Amino acid sequence: MNARRGHIMALAAVLTCCLAASCGGGHGRGDARSGRLVAALAAADDSLAANSPCAPAMLKAGMDSAADSLEYYDWYLRMIRYQVQRGLPDTMQLGWGRAYDFLAARPRTPRVDGMMAALLNTKGSYYYKLHLEPAKAIRAYSEAYARLFGSDTEKRLPDVCANLADAYVAANDMPHAALWYRRALVLADSLNLPAADYVSLYMGLGRIYTNLGDFDLAAQCYATADSSFSLMPLNMKLYFLTNYGNYYYYTGDYASSLKVFRRMEKTIADNGLGKDYDLYLCLINMADLYLNLDMPQKALQALDPAEAYFTKIGDETAIYYAHTIRMGLALKSGDTATVSRILAGERLTAPIDFNIVNIRQRYLRDYYVRRGDYEAAYRNLSDSIVRNDSLKHNLVNMRASEIMMRYAQDTLRLHYEMDMQAKDADIRTARLWIYVGVLLIVALALTLLYGFTFSRKRRLQLMMQLMQLRLLNVRSRISPHFIFNVLNRRVAKASPEDAAELVALVKLIRANLNMSGKDFVQLKEELDFVRSYVAIERASLGEEFSFEINTPPDSVLDGVQVPSMFVQILVENAIKHGLKGRSGPKRLRVDVAVEDAVCRITVTDNGAGFDIRRSDPSSTKTGMKVIRNTIGMINHGNKRKIRLGVRNIAGPDGATAGCEVTLTVPQGLRSVLPD
Repeated sequence: MNARRGHIMALAAVLTCCLAASCGGGHGRGDARSGRLVAALAAADDSLAANSPCAPAMLKAGMDSAADSLEYYDWYLRMIRYQVQRGLPDTMQLGWGRAYDFLAARPRTPRVDGMMAALLNTKGSYYYKLHLEPAKAIRAYSEAYARLFGSDTEKRLPDVCANLADAYVAANDMPHAALWYRRALVLADSLNLPAADYVSLYMGLGRIYTNLGDFDLAAQCYATADSSFSLMPLNMKLYFLTNYGNYYYYTGDYASSLKVFRRMEKTIADNGLGKDYDLYLCLINMADLYLNLDMPQKALQALDPAEAYFTKIGDETAIYYAHTIRMGLALKSGDTATVSRILAGERLTAPIDFNIVNIRQRYLRDYYVRRGDYEAAYRNLSDSIVRNDSLKHNLVNMRASEIMMRYAQDTLRLHYEMDMQAKDADIRTARLWIYVGVLLIVALALTLLYGFTFSRKRRLQLMMQLMQLRLLNVRSRISPHFIFNVLNRRVAKASPEDAAELVALVKLIRANLNMSGKDFVQLKEELDFVRSYVAIERASLGEEFSFEINTPPDSVLDGVQVPSMFVQILVENAIKHGLKGRSGPKRLRVDVAVEDAVCRITVTDNGAGFDIRRSDPSSTKTGMKVIRNTIGMINHGNKRKIRLGVRNIAGPDGATAGCEVTLTVPQGLRSVLPD
């Protein structure tokens, strides 16, 4: 919802920019407002800012009693602003042309320029808030910015800069958005505006940093804004709470995000705003949070009225977001048919915000996997990787834009747009060296970012390879329910001895399914599984087979974690390739030692030994391949490494008398495998 969540910011700038038309006189140009008019317009602005139901009547009375045309349009511009603020009209009802033609025909004075800037700023808010057309909004705000220089409302320059920044955010142009917010802060400082006027600018920067995933800088901006929360007008409070809640959402702290949106809901109720856009914006965000907090019933209670409202007003971005939440709720209950129906019925014409698309992509991957469409799931994941790489590129551009903003122009030049050719040779030389320094810094930053991105891509490629192995395993697996049903029928018909063996096999298969879905398991659980496996295999090895497991006490084993199925695979290889088919005594031993936060597991047999040159047509070597690939993945993401060693045991005569495999597993490893 970020493309819409900043709408309050744009409205605030409209309010403040038009309010400026009531401040001060005409700079000696013969069009100064009277003290009576200044006071009346200030009262009307206060009424609009408080969403008073008396505002339209007050504006109508002002137009009816206007002493001249300029005074009439002072009131008329506020009526247009009110209509945009309430989301009431269509373009034809606003009368842009009438107001614009009148002001354009007047001689340019500080008062006329200020009124024209107010009209253009309101027009930008109209396209930004009601029609989601950022390109048109940017053009209107840019014209308003140019008109404000030298006008009687020049101190509203930071507000128009902030509006331009929000429009660039809606256009997903983060470098320009950051540049305009920085420019707004510099202008506010040069104009000596009160500290309370900085609050909205820090909130806007916090929103950009949140979009770009730079949560540390976002937290700093929001902390600065929160310290001045009591100084904010109502619309700024709602804007702040919306984006502050978004910040916690994108950091994954859903509980804190929910607290912020409940605070917003209470603020709306305490100020009597009723059931309007702000309330339903709050509800749709709360629905998403309830979904992520596993409270589907509450999510539906918040989602249903919000979706109905946004459908009624035709807000495509909000409808897309509501559909995304409903898809998440359907998937939580295993209802893929509802997701299919939503996707089939969607008809989008407006661009959708990057962050909302990322939320949708996560649910779509789950949907494709549930339907068995792994190719679509893979394309979805690849697309997400490309989009996130693009986001990192935007972050680099934004940093470069910030540096250029700090060094390219001083405050006085920004304020009065001084002619660059008036600079002397010394200043031009200094600026040239600054540009060279900036380019060197940017080049270094790009080099570091390239190294980080390459490392991240490599890790994702390794994870995708393992995912493909898992998908191949899933495709080739016979349904466990089919196997259990067949075995249960055999148990019912078998003799007691055969039945006991079949029951043991069923338990072994169930344990295998449970353990194979985990990255790490308790060593004690793994060893119990090995005992069950060997008990079933014992019949095929003859009476001369012996097996033992030597472990420390259970108090030492508690909490020891090892990669799932590793020990079982090693034991199975020892039986399959070392002991089966061997005549005479067959011995298999598993020794476990735990010391210095390291678990060492040794599997020893007296079989034919390991010979890499030996070719066994019946062997696929899948077990050792899985172990080596998995060790490589885990070691890639951990400083402490798992080690696997294989050696043959020599007998008294020097001939091979068995094989010993040693697995060394440090404790506290971090799993880097995909869920």
